[in-house]
Amino acid sequence: MEASIIRTIGELIHDTRCTLNITLTRLSELSGIHKGTISRIENGNVKRPEFQTILPLATVLQIPFETLIDYYVEIETRSDHLKSMYETALSQGSSIEQIRKVAAKYLESNEDSLELTEKLFQSISSIEDTFIKLTLYDLIIDYSLSHGIMPYIARGMYHKYLIERDDFNRLKETYYSGKNILNYVNFLPQEEQIELFYKLGVHAYNLRFYHESIEHCKGVLKYDGENLHKVNSLVILRDAYFHIEDYAQSEHYSTQYKQFSSCPLIRENIVLMEAVFNAKKGNVKQTVELLSEFLKTCSNDSAILATNQLLQLYLKQGNLKEVGVVLSNCKIDPSLISNNPFVYAKYADFLKLQGDYYLAVGDYEKSVNCLLEGALYYSKVDDTVNARGSQLMIKLIQENDKKIDIEVVKKIQEIFDQYMKDE
Repeated sequence: MEASIIRTIGELIHDTRCTLNITLTRLSELSGIHKGTISRIENGNVKRPEFQTILPLATVLQIPFETLIDYYVEIETRSDHLKSMYETALSQGSSIEQIRKVAAKYLESNEDSLELTEKLFQSISSIEDTFIKLTLYDLIIDYSLSHGIMPYIARGMYHKYLIERDDFNRLKETYYSGKNILNYVNFLPQEEQIELFYKLGVHAYNLRFYHESIEHCKGVLKYDGENLHKVNSLVILRDAYFHIEDYAQSEHYSTQYKQFSSCPLIRENIVLMEAVFNAKKGNVKQTVELLSEFLKTCSNDSAILATNQLLQLYLKQGNLKEVGVVLSNCKIDPSLISNNPFVYAKYADFLKLQGDYYLAVGDYEKSVNCLLEGALYYSKVDDTVNARGSQLMIKLIQENDKKIDIEVVKKIQEIFDQYMKDE
């Protein structure tokens, strides 16, 4: 650090000013700091000049901001001054390392540790840079662990999880880190407790961990009062129980969910599940009529789910003609897909079903293209099982000497190379 050569900030200002041949008067004019104040700083009469006083001088003298940070982190102990430095570091776009350095010194300053942690925590929500937010949450978690501040161990982990769970390529990893927060759940405010159980329930469902999804969503229902998370937990419970073939419990939660049918999205979910129940009971004609009518007015995301149901029904029957009709009338717009891992996975299913159809009718190039795109969507939600399943189907087509355009073969190789790189 420069302080080992220049012992004080006053000496740094003086030596830099002289090197640049700038007079005290001129530096005062350019910085807006009184000439007498600058003189007292340079002469060492001001032992701990305030950071906000030195900053304009350093700006004029082109002293790196990092140099000031390194100096003040060593000498400053006043929490309000360190908070000002922290806010300036954020506004000036300093490096993550510099921001963390100031924030860490702030936590160790001359104020109650709980109050300091709370103030730093509150400041993070307004930061736009995700990496800075994650770094500061990690700092709060580490500091709270070493000082036994249980609420901020919990809240730091929880808010870090809310960010990381949006990385669909790491769904399994972030799910397990989210589950760790349950060890501290009682230290969260009740609203965040409810949201955590719900988020984990959705997360587990997207990973097809249906039993765990059920456990988390039942955790939401144990709280008193009505809220949107409780309503949405009912539909997750309904669908999760259906997947584990507990149809009685699935219908039980379906009945509860129907009580909230005033919402358009809920009405769409109800229609989709009724179609699933009808198909399970063998009422294929009724299911087809319901879904065909539904597709005329439903949202893009719901259209993916409804189309998948129709395609599955017809493929199971071997009715390739009707599959072709469904695909020719399909109006699903990939650009309108919600940023949601569940919908991404269902769109991947849609592409795979198309691939199965084109394979059945002998259009191997279209089949491979659909399977390839489906594998990419599966990989976006960390579903390596289905992604590799699509890739294996592509390899089988190749191995049977089916004619595939050379560009498609190149794409296949690219995706395999990417998977090898990610492993």
